[in-house]
Amino acid sequence: MGRLTMDALLAGIQNAFALGPLLAIAAGVSIGIFMGAVPGLTAAMAIALLAPITFGMDPLTAVAFLIGIYKGGTFGGSISAILLNVPGSPEATATAFDGYPLSKSGRAKQALQMALFASVCGAILADLMLYAVAGPFSKIALKFGPAELTFVVLFAFTFVAGLTGGSLARGLIACAFGVLCAMVGLDPMSASPRMTFGIVELLDGLPLIPIAIGMLGLAEVMVAAERAFLRRKEVSSDTESSPISATSGPHLSLPEFARHWKTVLRSSLIGSAIGALPGIGASLAAFIGYGTAQKYSKTPEKFGKGTLDGVAAPEAANSAVVGGSFVPLLTLGIPGNVTTALLIGTFLVHGIEPGPHVFKTEPALIYGIFTILFVANFFNLAIGLMGSGLYAHIVKAPEYVSYSIIGLTCMTGVFASTNSIVSLYIMIIFAVIGYLMKKFDYSFVAFLIGFVLAPEFEVSFRSFLLVAQGDPLGLLMTRPIALAFCLLTIVAVLRIVWSEHQRRTRSATSLKNTPDPSSGQKNP
Repeated sequence: MGRLTMDALLAGIQNAFALGPLLAIAAGVSIGIFMGAVPGLTAAMAIALLAPITFGMDPLTAVAFLIGIYKGGTFGGSISAILLNVPGSPEATATAFDGYPLSKSGRAKQALQMALFASVCGAILADLMLYAVAGPFSKIALKFGPAELTFVVLFAFTFVAGLTGGSLARGLIACAFGVLCAMVGLDPMSASPRMTFGIVELLDGLPLIPIAIGMLGLAEVMVAAERAFLRRKEVSSDTESSPISATSGPHLSLPEFARHWKTVLRSSLIGSAIGALPGIGASLAAFIGYGTAQKYSKTPEKFGKGTLDGVAAPEAANSAVVGGSFVPLLTLGIPGNVTTALLIGTFLVHGIEPGPHVFKTEPALIYGIFTILFVANFFNLAIGLMGSGLYAHIVKAPEYVSYSIIGLTCMTGVFASTNSIVSLYIMIIFAVIGYLMKKFDYSFVAFLIGFVLAPEFEVSFRSFLLVAQGDPLGLLMTRPIALAFCLLTIVAVLRIVWSEHQRRTRSATSLKNTPDPSSGQKNP
């Protein structure tokens, strides 16, 4: 058995170091850094737009290209956060707290290099943990039957719904809507059409790529257009800060970076753990990493005023999420965030079904993916060092230029990948839905994960009911793993509801204690 594993490992490494995957990683990292650096664009949007061009590639090259985008996009958001005080991606918000003050004080180069080095180190540590954890965890996952899969997916739904939206109710509504949309097509057991409304193209179900491009790409174009329209209506002076040169200030020396190793290690562990939990995402990991670094710092008063620890902590944490998110993706087939949900669609197109069985059926491919994740970090380091100045100029491009290109790419990408006008209609409909979800604070992450996991949940749940023969509770009591996840789901719901109740209570108390300005009262 050990011999077979070693052969698969060597074959995976050899396949990953072929010319095709290496070129795909380099291209993906370059595109990812660019998309992450431009405010409003994200790695997930890039993957949604560019996934169709990977359909003609071999599986490992396609995965290498998308992983490169994922890695590059995670670091790219820090460029505009540090130079413009405008996070290129949501997970880079915490980086701006100290990155921009460092830039204003003439240390832009140090801040960018610290962000890059911390991102690479955090990602490397997370990928090494993936090597160690994924194999043993997949052996446990092989014991999962319909009951276990039902409650694992139900737990994922609840966890994602509670932590990604403004409230549990909105998160559950978004997740349920995703499940409803996944019901379109043929019934998986009886093969009878449902909710197709007589449209032949819907017999295979709603396609993931047009939905993702519509809700991620085109919806963001609509939001940007609305933002530009409102700015034109406002009569105000230009308050945008001028961008700072990426080449200003001294270099970050390796001994100086090494002094922050505790912060990087701590944030890497935080990011890896959070990445393995479905639905939490890189943004929360970055804020927790930042807050933890401030808590353990000897000079916490410097945070927010320009300290390298304040850049290293969020960047190491959000980059470590990438490796962590592949643990549930590869071992259980459960995506942890939007990006891995989109990756599942590409895997399925190439005949790869993520889950515990893939470790037995295609071990060389799995070890090839692990190797690509590891190698992509060094491409990220090299391209990030060489291209920081170039990307800093790109982020200055006007919004109307970048978003016009994105809108056109959305249209052509969907039509080229499906060759169907119906797919364009689906994209436009879901772009409007995505725009409304953004406006009313409904979680797109919850919707997409509900949509991706719904087919597996439906088959598992119906199989569980058939096996139970009218006594689901009795069957549940004989399946300890399923019972454990059922209890975890209940506990998660109770904790989320209690947290929301406490937050509302605190908000009501603070409003009650706030003095009325018209009354002339002063704060005690």
